[in-house]
Amino acid sequence: MRSVYADLHVHIGRASGRPVKITASRSLTLANLLNETALRKGLNMVGIVDAGTTPVLAELEKMVEQGQLDIHRRGGFITRQGVMLLAGCEVESREGVHIIIYLPDLDSLHKYQKYMRTRVKNMELSTQRCKAGIRELLNLSHVLGGVFCPAHAFTPHKGFYGMLSASFQSYLGRDASQIRVLELGLSADTDMADTINETRHFTFLSNSDAHSADNVGREYNLLRLAELSFEEFRQAVYGQEGRRVMANYGMDPLMGKYHRSYCPQCDLIMQEEPPVVICPVCGSDKLVMGVYDRIVQIQDHPEPVHPVGRPPYHYRVPLTSLPGVGPSTYQKLIRFLGNEIEVIEKASFDDIARIAGEKVAALVIQMRAGRIPITPGGGGVYGKIQAHNSDQ
Repeated sequence: MRSVYADLHVHIGRASGRPVKITASRSLTLANLLNETALRKGLNMVGIVDAGTTPVLAELEKMVEQGQLDIHRRGGFITRQGVMLLAGCEVESREGVHIIIYLPDLDSLHKYQKYMRTRVKNMELSTQRCKAGIRELLNLSHVLGGVFCPAHAFTPHKGFYGMLSASFQSYLGRDASQIRVLELGLSADTDMADTINETRHFTFLSNSDAHSADNVGREYNLLRLAELSFEEFRQAVYGQEGRRVMANYGMDPLMGKYHRSYCPQCDLIMQEEPPVVICPVCGSDKLVMGVYDRIVQIQDHPEPVHPVGRPPYHYRVPLTSLPGVGPSTYQKLIRFLGNEIEVIEKASFDDIARIAGEKVAALVIQMRAGRIPITPGGGGVYGKIQAHNSDQ
């Protein structure tokens, strides 16, 4: 068995000479992501969630034909440097919820496209609204041998819990038992999610939802696999044959841009006890519901009730978010210590201090040990590490 670091929600900005994810950086291409960014971040597996679009699938096939990617016999695609591409398709259901379907091979991707051609207006762009409900997408995933995963489930924009329903069971009935995997999103963590009874049946994933190279790997997972392949990934998220998710590494929910409720009219992030559904200043009920507020609103327990074997959730922030880590210092850290995950998870205090100084080294060690004080985010604005920590 081996330990694998995986970020399984990354968007491609451009493929086959055409835009794919409009809000993503044009420089975030398949080649750049797999051959440069993943290595710099320290990722062994990267999930591309635009693989169902026509430009990305065409480029993926071209890379296979040219020998830049090998098709693994048990699913998945492997680069010459040993990074695995996990092909995913993020789509917006008829209900307005974002779903990711991870698929094993080119054949299943083509079948996915065939299904979507009559249900999506523009097959060239990612995360399009489709004429299929959650049940239909769940069935499609099963038929194609895929893994079904509700994306950023608690966010107010396109998350199942955040904008549609308080329960998969109440919404889907018996079909809810087929859902095994759930993506937490940047504004939630394991403790928050496990205050809801039905989540005990889900494996949690913490992914970056990156739209730029800098944000790749801002959240990641540690998987225990025998090899890099789709089938091993499936077994890990299903907890089979000794394969499993060993840990989730994610931004402190306070950093998330939808952590607390927000009043657009007052431009105010709520600080009152959750759940805040009416602005205490202007009385408006047109708030952007915060993830924390929403979870408190629908939770079954005030404190988390973790199922046996729930992996730990470790709070992390990107290196470049740490006070004192500018572009020059960042480049030195990567050049001398190898990659971001190596710096964040493994490098010694002395090694970091020699390159970036003792204040940065102390912040990294403090981050490994727990939580760094943060000013909460909300209303589309990310939280920030409190400035006084840079003086500690």
